[in-house]
Amino acid sequence: MVAKTNSFGPLFKKYRLRSGFATIREFADALAEKGFVFDESLFSHWQKNSRLPKERKLLLTTLKIFIEKEGVSSTKEINVFLESVGQGYLTEQESAEITTQRTSFFPEKISIKKILKFFISTAKSKRIVRTGWKMKKIKNPESVAEHSFQLSVMAMIFADQFNLDKEKLIKMAILHDLGEVVTGDVVWSMGKIIDLEKRKEKELVEMRGITKIFKIINRPEEYQKIYKEMMERKSLEATIFWQLDKLEMALQALEYEKKYHKDLSEFFINADLQIQHPFLRKILKQTLKDRPPHRQ
Repeated sequence: MVAKTNSFGPLFKKYRLRSGFATIREFADALAEKGFVFDESLFSHWQKNSRLPKERKLLLTTLKIFIEKEGVSSTKEINVFLESVGQGYLTEQESAEITTQRTSFFPEKISIKKILKFFISTAKSKRIVRTGWKMKKIKNPESVAEHSFQLSVMAMIFADQFNLDKEKLIKMAILHDLGEVVTGDVVWSMGKIIDLEKRKEKELVEMRGITKIFKIINRPEEYQKIYKEMMERKSLEATIFWQLDKLEMALQALEYEKKYHKDLSEFFINADLQIQHPFLRKILKQTLKDRPPHRQ
C-alpha cells in the first residue's frame, strides 16, 4: 500500500531531501551530532512508514535540523509533521526553542537594494484610501494599511477562539489587500449588491499584484498559495477570515457613524449578508445595537 503524502514517511523523506540530505546516512550523522545516535536502518523504517517515532524530543530535534537546513519553512509544515504521528501541534515554548537558529529569511543573493524596494512598495498601502469610505465622503478615511492592521489584531485573537492556524490567519489579514498597492482599491460589494464577477476579476488582478511584490525578494510561491486559499474560500481559515473582514468593516462604519453623523446602513447590511458564524453574528448584532439611535 502506498503511504499518503501527508503521512509521516513521505513527509520525512520530503523534508530530508529539501534539507540537502541526499542519503539517510547523512541525516543520521546530523542527528547524532545533536545527541541522538541510531542505526540508519531506523530511518529507513521511518521513510517506509513501517515504524514511527514516538519520542517528542526526538521529533523536535529532527524538525530543528530541517529548519536549520531550510527543509521546513512554516509552522504549518511543522504541525503537519507532528500530527502525522499523533503528536498534536507545536507549543509556543517549543517554537521558541527549535526556531532560534533558523537561517535568514532572505537568501544571500537578495540585495539590500531589493529588500528596501520590497518594503517601500508594501508601505504604499499606508497611502491608499479605502474606496467605500471615500465614496461616502468620510473625512480622513482609513487607509488599506490601517484596515489590515485592525484585521490582523482580530485574526490574532479569533484564531484562538476558533482553534485556527494563527500564523495563516494573520498572514491572510496582512495579504488580502496588499495587492491593491499595484491595483488600487476596487469595490465589489455594497449593501445587498454582491458582484461576484467583479470580485473574481479583482482577486485575479490582486494575485498578480501579490506575485509582483514578493518576486522582488524571490518569495512569491508561499504568498500566492495563501492568497489562492483565500480566493477559493474552502478552508476554515479562509471562510472565517472573510467574515472577520466584514466584521471589521462594520466596526469601522459604527465609528464613522458616531463621529460624522452619517447613515452608513449599506455597510451593515452588507456585513449582515456575509457574516454567518454564530459567534461573529453575536458581535455584529451588538454592533448594530450600538449604532446611533436614529441610525438603527
